[in-house]
Amino acid sequence: MAFEITPEVAADWKRDLTEEVTPHLNGEELVSVAAFRRGGSSASFAASKMGGGLPYLATRLASKKKAGGLPQDLILALTPTKLYAFKRKQKGRRMVVKEEVAVWERAGLRVSTDSGLGMTQLIIESPAEDEKVTLVGASIKDDPVSLEFIDVLKSEAGG
Repeated sequence: MAFEITPEVAADWKRDLTEEVTPHLNGEELVSVAAFRRGGSSASFAASKMGGGLPYLATRLASKKKAGGLPQDLILALTPTKLYAFKRKQKGRRMVVKEEVAVWERAGLRVSTDSGLGMTQLIIESPAEDEKVTLVGASIKDDPVSLEFIDVLKSEAGG
């Protein structure tokens, strides 16, 4: 059986994320929200099964570097002027904000996508800050909430 997120589950997920991040946006209007993670989970899992140790640590470090040093699990929140990244944790069936880990001015962002291993990769570049971040949706495959977020971010960033 294929993993699918029903429209009802996607709507619930989006509503929960909206309720979770809104208090952390300094009064700004929320345009879009979704959960993301660093890519490379499959490679890390494979390295852990091949004896762990050094191969596992190297794989995790490469994943963290590709994600611009951001934590493994994130919620991205888009406002009219900013893109916020929050470290998240799972609490029961809900994702909750732990702390703000990055904020970018939207005007200076370049946004693109790539695909690999069946998932859309979101690539966010901030030339002014010399940062590049590559993330994938929080699920085990593309989900409608993260794909909608990517579409909104790309269309409004001109990426």
